[in-house]
Amino acid sequence: MSSDNTIRLLLIHDVPAEAQRLVSMLQNAGRPNRAQHVASEAALTKLLQEHTWDLLIAAEQGKQLEAATAIRTINKLQKDVPAILLTEREGSQPVVEGLKAGARDVVTIDEDQHLLLVIQRELTALEERRQARQHDRRYHATLNRAKELLDSSKDAIAYISDGLIVYANDSFAERFGYTDRDDVEYQPLIDMLTEGEQPDARDFLRNCAISNNEVEAQEWQFTAKTANGTPLSTKAEVLSTIYDDERCLQVRIAASSGNTEELEAQLSEAKNRDAATGLYNRQRFVQLLDNAITAAAGSQRTGGLIYIEIDRFEESVQQVVGVAGADQLHKKFGELLQSSARRGDIIARYGEESYCLLMPETTPDSAESRSRELLQKVADTIFEAAGKTLHITASIGISLMSETSGNADKVLEQASKAHDQATAKGEGHFALYEPDSEQQGDADTYHRARVTQALEAGNFKLLYQPILSLQGSGEKLYEVLVRMVDGKEELAPIAFLEALGDAGLSTKMDRWVILNAVKAAAAQNAKGEPVSVLLHLTAASLKDNSLPAWLGVAFKAAKVAPKTVTFQLRAEDINSNLHAARDFAKQVQDLGCRVSVCHFGTGLSPFKALEHVKVDIAKIDASFVREVQDEGEDSEALVKLVSQLKEIDTQVIVPHVEQASMLPTLWQSGTDYIQGYYVQPPGEEMNFDFSLD
Repeated sequence: MSSDNTIRLLLIHDVPAEAQRLVSMLQNAGRPNRAQHVASEAALTKLLQEHTWDLLIAAEQGKQLEAATAIRTINKLQKDVPAILLTEREGSQPVVEGLKAGARDVVTIDEDQHLLLVIQRELTALEERRQARQHDRRYHATLNRAKELLDSSKDAIAYISDGLIVYANDSFAERFGYTDRDDVEYQPLIDMLTEGEQPDARDFLRNCAISNNEVEAQEWQFTAKTANGTPLSTKAEVLSTIYDDERCLQVRIAASSGNTEELEAQLSEAKNRDAATGLYNRQRFVQLLDNAITAAAGSQRTGGLIYIEIDRFEESVQQVVGVAGADQLHKKFGELLQSSARRGDIIARYGEESYCLLMPETTPDSAESRSRELLQKVADTIFEAAGKTLHITASIGISLMSETSGNADKVLEQASKAHDQATAKGEGHFALYEPDSEQQGDADTYHRARVTQALEAGNFKLLYQPILSLQGSGEKLYEVLVRMVDGKEELAPIAFLEALGDAGLSTKMDRWVILNAVKAAAAQNAKGEPVSVLLHLTAASLKDNSLPAWLGVAFKAAKVAPKTVTFQLRAEDINSNLHAARDFAKQVQDLGCRVSVCHFGTGLSPFKALEHVKVDIAKIDASFVREVQDEGEDSEALVKLVSQLKEIDTQVIVPHVEQASMLPTLWQSGTDYIQGYYVQPPGEEMNFDFSLD
């Protein structure tokens, strides 16, 4: 995770002052955060269900909420929130106990440098896991689309591995007179050819496999035999490819013109249904489950899967009423499940004696409550089949779905494991799946040298991103961004500059940016196109007592009015340098400049610093916008923050606006400016058409 990203932090600590110290420590280290202090399991559950969180830091032995309970709650909800515990005890014992409880690491209190390194490691790993899950979902979605295309293709297609047909679509089965693809899958392809064709066919297929040609298909003409033994002259194309992660051959027979209408027909609804119950069948359900998992991951909501299996099915049903009676029982069992369905539920017959109920949105308590009700309903029902009455029970395994759920197979596997836990208690029980917690110097020198060399060689350039007024001020305001040109790369040097802690290099960079930005503004003014610029300053410049006087000289030399320049400070830099920030703000405001704070809204008490440092503009932290735009949350927190800033006469910039749907909310809230790709990405020229304002 980039150091520019705001950390969504959960804090569990009995001492509020220590919680605030941790927040300040992170801000001082250049890690903006939105922290939430948690004092109860119920509050933690609510927060986990309503928002996405990046990290949990908890006191090892809390009285209000035990760390082990918090970790278990996270695991129960299947949320990917790494937990770091703080301990006052010495030695390895607290570390061992914490890791066993499911914590990622245990750090001794006041060892801040150690804690920062652990936090960075866990955030990096979290970002990698999130990306891996996203790639996994995209991969499976691609596979599913490819499978659907194969299944519905009018061409007859089969995949051959070691001579066996490992996949055949319906068109392939129909081509050779079979009623179902199951009749041909996992049968030797050679057996579908006439005997005289078989020796040559073996040699041909062997050569195709050896050549491993994935680009140009080889033509193959042979005489096959249909299901009733009738010879069928066939022309196919053979290509080497990958199917189900295995190297195999694809055999494709183009649809004949005479069968076009029949082959173009889509799979009917009946093919997605179980014949005995009318419920979705296993194949269709897995597709719907994958869709639900993707939706749960995108919306940050929690879905649930209830896996239901009839207890002792063979002894209590089949041996009593036979196969035909079992089908009657299944029909009535399916009706019972349907009568218990709620809006949005998806019910399917998954196996011979098992069913699945998919809930797109639920909570652990709700899933358990519904399971309890279902089991009671089954136990209370008298089923009739084959002229006999049956009393049966069922057992249930529950798996939740969230951003950590990779695919349908994983969720079904978890539900099956939970079912095993339920049956271990006896018949008629349920269990919720819970993960096993036990399964869960030179670079600085290099970066410093790169920045120094780039400064000396002039290998920097400025980019300008327009900030658009929503209230019709008419101001043409641009934020100035700096990029270091290194070969074909364009890098933002600020992030690792501040991490280096080299104050001299940081102030040198800031002054370079200021000089070149005011020169560019002066050039625009000379063309009769007056602009204003917003310039970011590092913490080092904030503490540079000589900077205000230098600015006065620079403005006069460039013939730029100070009122057209706004200096932007990070909220975390202000909080960790209150006196320096207060003095700097006053001095540059006396010159006529404005002062802005960015990343505003982070920390436990964001408005506290504004009691000491007067700012003219506040740029809301991007995490508030991402919650609404990307995660589908409501805009209440964002609107409330804007309203609070307006009450203290502070103008507001909302950044990272990428969707037009954000505009009505922002305009109604009184937001002064918007910035983001919806307005315009950063560019090398100040040429935005502000007449759209």
